[in-house]
Amino acid sequence: MSDSELRGNDEFRKKIVSYYKAKAIEKENDYTGDTLWEESGRVEFEMKDSQLLTVAYMDKYAYPRMVCYLAKKNMVYVFENGAEADLFLRGLDMLVFPEADMKLDRCFPTFRQRVQLKDGKEVLVFDRKPYFYPAEIFAPLEPEHLAWVISRMENICCAFEYAGISHGDIRPSSILINPVTHEGMLMGDWRNVGIKRSNMDLKLLRETAKKIVGGGNRPVQLTEFLRSMPRGDAYTDFEYWDTVIERGFGGHKFVKM
Repeated sequence: MSDSELRGNDEFRKKIVSYYKAKAIEKENDYTGDTLWEESGRVEFEMKDSQLLTVAYMDKYAYPRMVCYLAKKNMVYVFENGAEADLFLRGLDMLVFPEADMKLDRCFPTFRQRVQLKDGKEVLVFDRKPYFYPAEIFAPLEPEHLAWVISRMENICCAFEYAGISHGDIRPSSILINPVTHEGMLMGDWRNVGIKRSNMDLKLLRETAKKIVGGGNRPVQLTEFLRSMPRGDAYTDFEYWDTVIERGFGGHKFVKM
């Protein structure tokens, strides 16, 4: 091929890649098929500029000095003051990822907007992508479905291990899962994130799994895992979990919910 033909082919390839990337983003942000979300309440806040901020929500989760709302396209956090919002963002800022595994950032909150309210409260808005809901909504989960949820939680704990931090709020309402793609992400409270000094998150992982597992025919390896103490660190714990997948579930399989 001539130089001009090679350049033309390269430009065509770039356009094709750009096109498919745009289509993928469009599909990822398509809420039309996400029919699970239903409005159960609505709350209004007066912003600092006297405009009204209206949040329609499916569920809400109360924390000390903070309330989290599960909205149609967002997770909306309302804090008693700016200092609490700062603590939350500081916890998120402690996350770091290996360069080779930057897709891990999909497992954690994506910041969208910060809003000051007239009464001194502050709002942080994060994305909630289609089909992502708290794991407790799908409970009880059959063992084969619980298995991939545990795998996502193990992924998240490995990210914390790499960053050298602990989260401390892994629970059925803070783990969001996507039954269509088998992805998972951790929302919850990020204000108490700190330097890792124990295997608290791995213990919370097991407690969360116990609360959402159904009464189906569980492999003995799963029961043993749920009763076990965490291994030395998240990487070693994930290796242990991988043996449960292989021996208890016959390997890694995508089982549609």
